[in-house]
Amino acid sequence: MIISTELLSKLLEFSQQHLALVGGFFAVLGALLFSFTRGAGRHSVSCARAVQMLNHENALPLDVRPEKSFRAGHLLNALAFGPEDSAAGAVRLSKYKDRPLIIYCENGSACAKPLKDLKAAGFTQLFTLQGGLAGWRNDNLPLHTLKEKGAKRA
Repeated sequence: MIISTELLSKLLEFSQQHLALVGGFFAVLGALLFSFTRGAGRHSVSCARAVQMLNHENALPLDVRPEKSFRAGHLLNALAFGPEDSAAGAVRLSKYKDRPLIIYCENGSACAKPLKDLKAAGFTQLFTLQGGLAGWRNDNLPLHTLKEKGAKRA
């Protein structure tokens, strides 16, 4: 189907008269495309699915928040995998390569780098927790706290 010049001129006129609307449309479109391409190959799991994986599939939760946040509350049996652990920590996690890993932070926004580093290190069963720990709390799921110094590091 060929677009007529009349239609193109109307489209151009509309675009000129409604710059904010057209700009907003392209901003949202760009954000969606970025989200889809950035998240390619990344599996996000709901809190309910994460509970199933933890209970029945031997999944290992990885907390990528700073140690102070980890000590204040984390998923049971989680390993602390803070920002400083990302590259070298992948080597220490090699014994868990055959297990599903559920990576989480406070709200899901800090998981990209650890996910990328672990994927580059050959991990294949990588998942992120939808909504992060905030989503976990919103679903009223239990947290474990550490009273003693030092977190169980990856």
